[in-house]
Amino acid sequence: MKQAWRKYLAARAPRYTSYPSALQFSTAVDDKVYQEALSRVSLYEPISIYVHVPFCKQLCWYCGCNMRVENHYDRALDYVDSLIGETRLVSAALAGRGRPSSVHFGGGTPNYLETDEIARILDAIECEFGLTDDARLAIELDPRLIKRGHLAELARLGFSRVSFGVQDFDPDVQLAINRVQSFELIESCVCDAREAGIEDVSFDLLYGLPRQTPATFAATIEKTIALGPDRVSIFGYAHLPAALPRQRMIRDRELPDTDGRAELSLMADEKLVAAGYGRIGFDHYAKPGNSLFSAACAGALRRNFQGFTDDVATTMIGLGASAISFASGVYAQNAKTVKQYAACIAEGRLPTERGVVRTERDEAYAKLIAELLCQRDADLEEAGRILSGGEIDNIKQCVMPFVRDGVVTFDAARIRMAPGARELSRAVAAAFDPYAGAAPALARVV
Repeated sequence: MKQAWRKYLAARAPRYTSYPSALQFSTAVDDKVYQEALSRVSLYEPISIYVHVPFCKQLCWYCGCNMRVENHYDRALDYVDSLIGETRLVSAALAGRGRPSSVHFGGGTPNYLETDEIARILDAIECEFGLTDDARLAIELDPRLIKRGHLAELARLGFSRVSFGVQDFDPDVQLAINRVQSFELIESCVCDAREAGIEDVSFDLLYGLPRQTPATFAATIEKTIALGPDRVSIFGYAHLPAALPRQRMIRDRELPDTDGRAELSLMADEKLVAAGYGRIGFDHYAKPGNSLFSAACAGALRRNFQGFTDDVATTMIGLGASAISFASGVYAQNAKTVKQYAACIAEGRLPTERGVVRTERDEAYAKLIAELLCQRDADLEEAGRILSGGEIDNIKQCVMPFVRDGVVTFDAARIRMAPGARELSRAVAAAFDPYAGAAPALARVV
């Protein structure tokens, strides 16, 4: 990365898995608003279903997810009952509208649940929403909880995509984040997945972790390449100990600085691309032939709460504590704690706690930002049909520092990311995002 660009790496920017982000959610959106939004879903509209499992066996100190360590499995069984109850409530609100294109289990740790419980949830989804053979099932897995035959059981249930939480292969880094798992364990999991006929295997890696060095992270990338996952996601660790008390177990002095983080990210990019992986968005990679790679090549890449995706659905139904749905222009987030969530279900009402109704102006900004992140090419002319001339001029003014540094090229109609600048697409988006409030902060570092 060019030296003049590195100052932008320190800019705080939303991850843009939703727009507006969850920071703009309020209690003005409740179960009645969400129910009315579900009533406007069209009959055959594709829907993506997300199931949140908030339980883990052990606390990983880096984690920013909504989760809790649960030592009593009977509580997880009660939670599954609540999930099934929510499927019935959402199904009643949809009244037969919508057709699932995908189901994604995330967490927490979805495989905290036994396969029988995952099957119960899928049976409820099939009964209430309908699942066709072409609906894709995906699940995030903690390799430490996978037993022999477990992946074969998941394959028999219809799962064709699995994502392993790898983070880093170095034992010293693993100790520093309280997630110890051997290379041999991950290798065994990948072999079991392939033997089970699961054709889409993904690794999640993190850079910017304590004790990471260019040498140790290079070894992690080389081991990743050797195991041959079809997709790789490389996320930057966000150290927020004030907001996430578990991160206080991580020593600040052991974290790489901004330049060190950049070196780790760029080195990983170079190695993965040299190994034949294609760049997807700003932090994903996929092998040619993978559906995510094909979507990127076809200009059909999308971004949602699972990151970059080839899912065709724009409507998302989130099931479980803290899960976020998007339907008919409404974001609706469920109650965050398991207790509050279960209480709503027991009362027979949707567990919506907060959200936001997206305006036509929001839609225009959302499309611009999605284009920039997914295709690295945003169409200002189309946005100008909704946004005022003053807003378009403001967008141009906000991106001018990036233009001067060669991060983007710009003409009257389009903003295009320069080759090699994809990691900065969020910073560019945040510069003109009226909600982010990032433009003054960026101006100070320019």
